Amino acid sequence: MSDDEDVDPENPRPNGHYPRFVDNEWHYIPDELAQTISLGPAGDGEEGQDWVLTYTPERENQDDREKILVRLTPRALHELYIETRGLSTDQRMHGHSAECDLCGEQVDLDEAIPNQRGKPCHKRCWAEYTGAPDWFSDYV
Repeated sequence: MSDDEDVDPENPRPNGHYPRFVDNEWHYIPDELAQTISLGPAGDGEEGQDWVLTYTPERENQDDREKILVRLTPRALHELYIETRGLSTDQRMHGHSAECDLCGEQVDLDEAIPNQRGKPCHKRCWAEYTGAPDWFSDYV
């Protein structure tokens, strides 16, 4: 999909795409809300409880955000696994890494730091770009 600025939070389905799902409700989760996605047991781990997928979609009105909960029965959880088990490492990591805004190579988001535009970049790239002090090389 394109940049976050191109997505209408109130109508997140890309125009002209996914005609099979045109009548379904769509939700959009921008990078800033990605940490709201979780998958786990619905309760305190009691035997026989289903799992729940939760997330908070973007809304034009920030006060209108509502957490969405999707109950996954054991069969539904198995189907989710079947859909994702054959993904390549790159496909699984999509969303966990990004293009470094300074060098263009992939950077693991756990290791990235934001540059002056708030875009992810390697620490070494940021250090070279900004002329970071010598002590910063201990953290690169």
